[in-house]
Amino acid sequence: MKDIKCFVLDMDGTIYLGDELFSYTKDFLKKAEALGLDIWFYTNNSSKNPEFYIEKLKKMGIDWPLEKMLISNQVIIKYLLDNHKDSKVYLSGTSYLHEDFKKAGINLSDKDCDVVVMGFDTSLTYEKLVIASDFVRYGAKFYGVNMDYNCPTETGFIPDCGSICKLIEASTGVAAEFFGKPSSHTANYILDRTGYSKDQIAIVGDRLYTDIALGVNNGIKSFLVMSGEAKEEDLKTSEFKPDYIFKNLEELGKALEDLER
Repeated sequence: MKDIKCFVLDMDGTIYLGDELFSYTKDFLKKAEALGLDIWFYTNNSSKNPEFYIEKLKKMGIDWPLEKMLISNQVIIKYLLDNHKDSKVYLSGTSYLHEDFKKAGINLSDKDCDVVVMGFDTSLTYEKLVIASDFVRYGAKFYGVNMDYNCPTETGFIPDCGSICKLIEASTGVAAEFFGKPSSHTANYILDRTGYSKDQIAIVGDRLYTDIALGVNNGIKSFLVMSGEAKEEDLKTSEFKPDYIFKNLEELGKALEDLER
């Protein structure tokens, strides 16, 4: 771990659960800062935007710079600007996702679209599914912002973007290309934004098929925390094996202190 200069932390299930900050999160952030480690946040949750999360952290007593709050929305927006600048894009998502797309100058439409983007749309309607499926069926590119099947909440899991995209895939026979964790799109975006090399970064999160897979698939160290979705039994069957496993960020913080000694 001595080569690591930057931790990219997942949020829900890693630093908090729903609206409840874990008791050890602030302590961990202070320890990391004292040890000279750079901390960035990255969330796959495309139902919100960076400004929302900065405000959420502030309400939890954490003041964080906006430029160090990364989200899957930003990854797909960059790709669309680079590869579909003149395309008409049908977007199914919340008002936060729409706001991000409009700010970036993406050409949103519900007529003659050649790109369909599905986000974690908590305002999803059957009509949106029909429109998206029709465009995909007739040849539009089909993109999902994040591949998560479930979003953790205080009361259990709710269907996320990956589940919504599976519904459209079942109807059209076309699978979505995803842009959040664990895609190479996200890995390259993180490297570009943080300015660190692969051997200087560690991904920290609670999900094997997104957080840990991001590290495994892209040659970046991955740290699993058992404070969210992943359970002991999942480790036995998952193809994605983390470099390190910790009970939570508190245990990771203690390991970092011991390393310094």
